[in-house]
Amino acid sequence: MIEVIRSWILKILSFLLPTIFRKIYTHEKLSNLIEITVSSENDGIVVNCMDLPDARAWIEITNLSQFTLKLVGIEAVLYWVGRAADFKSLQRVELKPHSKSRIMIEASLSGRQAEHIKAKNSMDTPRLHVSAYFESSIREINKQRDISTKNVRLLNHGA
Repeated sequence: MIEVIRSWILKILSFLLPTIFRKIYTHEKLSNLIEITVSSENDGIVVNCMDLPDARAWIEITNLSQFTLKLVGIEAVLYWVGRAADFKSLQRVELKPHSKSRIMIEASLSGRQAEHIKAKNSMDTPRLHVSAYFESSIREINKQRDISTKNVRLLNHGA
């Protein structure tokens, strides 16, 4: 009899707890517990303007919540004297509670984009618009962030 009651209580709690947590941790509150920045280590964003132009960005994601989050996708747009690069990654990363992870995203540039950046790079401060998609035990989260940064390195722009 006790086993039946315990089983019944566990079923009810397993249903109620996520519902209660969803009420407490709204999308906005949970989103505010996720920080996304361009890495401050080494070069946060690298744009190569030579024969095979490309761009790379190191993104730091900090999970300040008490839930494990799974990064299931990330999209970013680099704006530098116009729309310079579109990054997309389906890299899956698990972020434990109160932890930080660093990931790299990459994109190819066209020859025209590289020429434009080489010619006009001093006119504008680079800005990265990031949309990151997370899953957690209580809800899915889409975190968007606009990041202005000076941690940019332009390679082969003098040729």
